[in-house]
Amino acid sequence: MAFKDKIQLRSPSVLSPLPNPLPQGEGERKPLSRWERGLGGEGAKLKWCALTCLAMLVLSLMPQIHLWVVRGREWNGAYVSPQGDEPLYSAYINALIDGRSRRNDPYGARDDSPQAPLPESAFSIQFVPAYAIALPARIFGISASTAFIVLIAAAALLGSISVFWLLNLLTGDHQFSAAGTLFVLCFGCIVGRYGIFGGFLDIGIPALHFLRRYQPAASFPLFFLLQILVWHAFTNQNKRIARVSTALAGLTLATVIFSYLYLWTAAAAWLACISAPWFYFRPSDRRKVVTVMTTIGSITALALLPYAYLLAHRAVTLDEQQTLSHTHAPDLLRAHEILGAVILFVLVIGVSRRRIKAGEPQVIYAVSLALLPFVVFNQQVVSGRLMQAFHFEIYVVNYSTLVALLILISLFWQPVPRRLLIWMAALSFAWGTIVVGLPARLAFVPLAIANDKSIPVLLRLKQLSREDGTFADLQTKGQASTLVFSPSAEVNALLPTWTSQGTLLDVGGVDFGSVTREERKKFFYLHLYYSRVEADALRKALNDTPGPSNAELSTARSLIFGHERITPALGSSFKPVQEDEIERETQIYQAYINSFSRAEALKRPITYAVIPVAGNFDFTNLDRWYERDAGERVGDYTLYRVRLRD
Repeated sequence: MAFKDKIQLRSPSVLSPLPNPLPQGEGERKPLSRWERGLGGEGAKLKWCALTCLAMLVLSLMPQIHLWVVRGREWNGAYVSPQGDEPLYSAYINALIDGRSRRNDPYGARDDSPQAPLPESAFSIQFVPAYAIALPARIFGISASTAFIVLIAAAALLGSISVFWLLNLLTGDHQFSAAGTLFVLCFGCIVGRYGIFGGFLDIGIPALHFLRRYQPAASFPLFFLLQILVWHAFTNQNKRIARVSTALAGLTLATVIFSYLYLWTAAAAWLACISAPWFYFRPSDRRKVVTVMTTIGSITALALLPYAYLLAHRAVTLDEQQTLSHTHAPDLLRAHEILGAVILFVLVIGVSRRRIKAGEPQVIYAVSLALLPFVVFNQQVVSGRLMQAFHFEIYVVNYSTLVALLILISLFWQPVPRRLLIWMAALSFAWGTIVVGLPARLAFVPLAIANDKSIPVLLRLKQLSREDGTFADLQTKGQASTLVFSPSAEVNALLPTWTSQGTLLDVGGVDFGSVTREERKKFFYLHLYYSRVEADALRKALNDTPGPSNAELSTARSLIFGHERITPALGSSFKPVQEDEIERETQIYQAYINSFSRAEALKRPITYAVIPVAGNFDFTNLDRWYERDAGERVGDYTLYRVRLRD
């Protein structure tokens, strides 16, 4: 068999109805083998795609199903959250469902208005997925929590379809695409340095990172859809299809720009990674490459104009909260860079030994994904700016580099033995079951149970929000006067997902750009004061040893010092919290307690107090400044209406 015939066999055009991307006259098609004929047909492709989607759907809903089984008829509507940021996102979704402004702080009960304008935040700038979720939820009358349950299932399905479609397009092998999709999405949890062990190769928990709601879950499939469209634009001989694919690719990238920073910047970097080698190794396609990239670039430029305007009006705290660093230092030793280097090395060896051809489209595609980690982790060498680059490692290149590995396998091993595919699929699903089910059983479902028990009182507050002036104040003043105090961490985190009153603590104020870090710290001190937390308890919490009776102090370190002082992955120059800093903050809090006055209470008056029935809460400090009614028992909590004493 001639070498060009081998190339022809590997082309997806032999196994799919797509036009042949290779030039005419490069050899006759070889008749398909019996094994290859068994793969053909749209019915077979749909079958394998459906099986893959079903497997990922089961994995995505496993924690939620566990919660439903445990709670049974007592389930109040909580979703299982394996990500610490998800309550912020569901709070923002709830605000949009309620018809509030795009710029809002759901934790502080603030909306953008002429009387009280709010700056742009990461939520209001990346608004496409938020509205894509909130608008249907409003139409169908479902809660933000229910929308998040639907979203994780939809994201699993669409993510599986996008990866399967891409692999099938590149290999023409349905079974390989099915097993490969499970491999990519389940083993994408293998990250570098930022997993549960802090090692070079590690296990990121939660495992299915691409399902973090709603970023990147809602827009994750678009990253691979863009690659599919660009592939069609480069390889399809039908000019009309190529032009349509090009335009759709530009619109897809424009959509991702307003969806998730790390996906659109990675997508833009990938376009450079594929267009440059395609231009170099395929001279006959150079005009096409220039046309495609120019069209996509023009559409992207139009989208970047309003995007730049929104960025120019961002909150002053946004760069600080997102840990923007200024550095030109290269970063060449991440796990996926090393894997990318191995892939590139094998491709070079294959070309030098004439096993593959440098200008073959699949080879160029594998090269582009292998180069991507080097670009996204080292763009700061040119730009001088670096912001939480580990997001690329967890949400983007961990998946794209595994796709490159699969394409490498398909280039050198065709057909891949069915027994190997069965083992790949089985091990991937088994691994996914372990890394999804075990953390859910030990941590996430118990937390969801506690959250679910708080929902009845939150629904009661939602009823009261229609009567207590919350919405009227938001519409006329841009800020509600109804704030809720609770010593319960569950209530403070989950309240804005269900109702529109603000929380005294306002843990999301910095993220939404409505308060500064110093203001949030003062809110935290006020919260601790009403919770009757002594300075010694705060000292223990800041030393990362909170007592069992002060579980609400679990977030004290991040609230006072900032996330970047707690999590090394967030910044390029991590500086751990020192003992003298802890002692200084403890003394500041002690001075705050000693000097507390009515004037301090008036700065942030509360309307409701939600107190757990169990726990024997100490009302001493709260009752010193507020009068309480008899209280209303709602589930595991007592809801008090309070007003400042005269």
